[in-house]
Amino acid sequence: MQEETISKQVRVLTLETNGDLLSGKLYRLKKGWQMRFMLGPSLQAEDVRIFCNHPNEKRKKFSRTLYHEFLFVSPTDHRNDTCDTFAMVDLVLAGSFHFYFTIDGSDQQSSVNGQGYFLVDPTLTVGVDHLPLDCIQCQTVISKSLGSMYHWEGRLKVAKETGYNMIHFTPIQELGHSNSAYSIRDQLMVNPTFSDEGKTATFKDVLAFVRHMEDDWGVLSMTDLVYNHTSSDTPWLQANPECSYNLVNTSHLKPAFLMDRMLWHVTLAVADGKLEYRGIVPTIQHESDLQLMEKYLMDSFLPIYKLYEFYTCDVEAVVKKFKKLVQEGKVVEAGDSKLSEESLHLIQDPEYRRLETSVSMTDALAVFNVDKPGVKSRDERIKKCCEDFENHLVKLNQVKIDAMNDHIATAVKNFLANIRYRFVQDDGLRLKTVTRKQPLMDRYFTFPVGVPESSVEDDESLMDFDDTACIIMAHNGWVMNYDPRKNFAHSDSNVYLRRELIVWSDSVKLRYGESPADCPFLWDLMLEYTRTVVNIFHAIRLDNCHSTPVHVAEFMMDAARKVRPELYVVAELFTTGESLDNLFINHLGITTLIREAMSAWDSHEEGRLVHRYGGVPVGAFIQPHVQPLVPCVAHAIFYDMTHDNPSPIEKRCVYDALPTSALVAMACCASGSNRGYDELVPHHIHVVKEKRPYTYWNNTDNCGHMDINMANGIIAAKRALNDLHYELGIQGYSQVFVDQMNVNVVAVTRHNPTNHKTVVLIAHTSFTYPPHSKEKADVRPVIVTGNIDEVILEAKLVHHGSHSYHENKDVINGLPDFSLKLKKHIQLKDSEMATMWNDDNGKKSIGLTNLTPGSVIAFRVTLDNKSSSSIKSIKSMLQEITQEHSAESDDSISRGN
Repeated sequence: MQEETISKQVRVLTLETNGDLLSGKLYRLKKGWQMRFMLGPSLQAEDVRIFCNHPNEKRKKFSRTLYHEFLFVSPTDHRNDTCDTFAMVDLVLAGSFHFYFTIDGSDQQSSVNGQGYFLVDPTLTVGVDHLPLDCIQCQTVISKSLGSMYHWEGRLKVAKETGYNMIHFTPIQELGHSNSAYSIRDQLMVNPTFSDEGKTATFKDVLAFVRHMEDDWGVLSMTDLVYNHTSSDTPWLQANPECSYNLVNTSHLKPAFLMDRMLWHVTLAVADGKLEYRGIVPTIQHESDLQLMEKYLMDSFLPIYKLYEFYTCDVEAVVKKFKKLVQEGKVVEAGDSKLSEESLHLIQDPEYRRLETSVSMTDALAVFNVDKPGVKSRDERIKKCCEDFENHLVKLNQVKIDAMNDHIATAVKNFLANIRYRFVQDDGLRLKTVTRKQPLMDRYFTFPVGVPESSVEDDESLMDFDDTACIIMAHNGWVMNYDPRKNFAHSDSNVYLRRELIVWSDSVKLRYGESPADCPFLWDLMLEYTRTVVNIFHAIRLDNCHSTPVHVAEFMMDAARKVRPELYVVAELFTTGESLDNLFINHLGITTLIREAMSAWDSHEEGRLVHRYGGVPVGAFIQPHVQPLVPCVAHAIFYDMTHDNPSPIEKRCVYDALPTSALVAMACCASGSNRGYDELVPHHIHVVKEKRPYTYWNNTDNCGHMDINMANGIIAAKRALNDLHYELGIQGYSQVFVDQMNVNVVAVTRHNPTNHKTVVLIAHTSFTYPPHSKEKADVRPVIVTGNIDEVILEAKLVHHGSHSYHENKDVINGLPDFSLKLKKHIQLKDSEMATMWNDDNGKKSIGLTNLTPGSVIAFRVTLDNKSSSSIKSIKSMLQEITQEHSAESDDSISRGN
């Protein structure tokens, strides 16, 4: 959605009966616009009332549960004709708002006939200047790699000089024992590594630096809010274990904990060489090693521990109790119950103790304590009743045993898959030896500190004592293809038991309950954490948003917007589809979703993503200021690389860094990158393992190994691309066309529908290493009908074989053997990549004569005099035709207001 420059924009949503608009639809609007609700044909004869929690006056504040009625008005005052009636909402606040309507005259949501959400974008400013969302250029930095705040100026100036106008800091709070950037130990304390000698860093210091960035650099700031987990060594967890999913408040996890311990003891046995007699050695390297492991687990080890007993009953004890009741004459009269054998089920023991599952004795007596044909005595009758009851219990137990066998088979399959990735796969971690620090699989639960790990039996005994069971806590993680609306730690889930969780073994999953009353300490802590963060930063990224309970994030975002009404909210969602993405967006008021160029498997897909994430087709009609409100795609921040993915040099090749950045810059949406990408760092800057700091900005000739400047990597080209991206957004180049010129070459056109200026960028991608880096692309000429004003930029990487890469032990460093060749703002005749000629029809053809892999060229096109004169004539004629209609429309709006 491009920034509107005309006065009042109006969007009209037509309502229909049973119009449940919640089903995955997204409606985006802007502050200062007006939203209208009009009645569709099915509602013309109904008594429609519409309610919305957007304030009905500018001075009023937003409350999610406070709804205002918006009355229908008729500009023409035709009381017998409701075709032109509408209710209108003047949009004065940013965020997500819910509306519903009734047709029975009621104001109650229980009588709703239709409902939905609409999203109002925040307004970002840098000083006094407005920053359109499509002009955002964000670079992510791993905050722990910044060092003490004394060093922030030099290390963050890299982003400013490269042309970014927003910096995303990973969490700035104290980190846990793993030093993972997203495993926070104390949400209310600044990372101690930010402190200088003799001066402890505080949130006030961070706020002062963020203000300096905005005031002096023109750069906004963003950081993460992490609601779903905390570091396993978080101090307040020990004092408030109710904040976790532990074996006291979540006792259904006991079998999963025991499975976790069983597999951990297998790791210890393998590491100590105790299974070598079975051919299982600490150096697992081959698929045959996994086959031996599978046989051992399924045939010898796991069956010993009879996990099914947590779900089955003690048949002998239950039958004995039943027999005693029968002998005592406990009889349920026939006709008092319509129960049958099929309706008698096992009742799970809520504490998940072995063989403590039960049945309803009342129901059992009604079903089985009945007369038996052919019996000759009371004792024979009782015996027969008990036999039938026992047989039924055995069947019920067998169902549970079969289910457990399936769970175990899946758990072993996932366990082996994890071992395969860690030790065997060529594209895996390729660990050499099984040790405590390099286990077969990471653990799913914390284990009490100081408790000996002597045996599985001793581990199981810990579950019987609340003082230890409450500090055995479930780790967090994510589950592939899991419904994000469901809680994978809930009692109806077997994710932990089946080892389906991709676990973060340094973090504990947090348990909020349904409302603040369920866990007051956690809600209060996270509320203070939220307010502290948004008081400092202009924008927040909701980490692990798809696994954060919606009602929790909703509550926190409402509180955040009270502190910062124009809060910019970003999230990365891993759901099963766009409609589910929209559910999160609508509930939380997410402004922008993170999208990744690295998700593309070839240049065609990368071009499709550019087209998908913003803009309208070239040649689209300019729309009037009163338009229908139609569903849209979520606003995107399109990254060439995010911080949690491998380097494109590892995934693709070094020659693709520049063309992918160029294609991202041409997308009609926000853009993003990760520190290290522009410097050609050839490895993943890992959020857990990386211990080195970033380099400093030093734009002098005296540049040491700790410094970088425009001569490093593709920094100079990225600065030019960021400048171009900003220009295209701020000047309204809202129309987009993507052309796949050949298998590796993509052209992107951005067109301004107001002044009809055009920018065309052509990129020669390189998803794999080219056979010859100087091989020229075989592509058709580019036909241009207009004037080529300039070549905005042309750039390519040049390899110098005289240097090889060595990882610097002091700083994060990039490739030294590649340099950038860049020209900016030149005439086409001075280009080294393209030449131009005129054909017989007077059209200009541009031949891409030297477009080698990794090359990029962009040029600016304007209309020729004849076309420009024709368009002016057409505009003048259209203006005369629409003048009268526009006046009538404005009069209608005025009367409606």
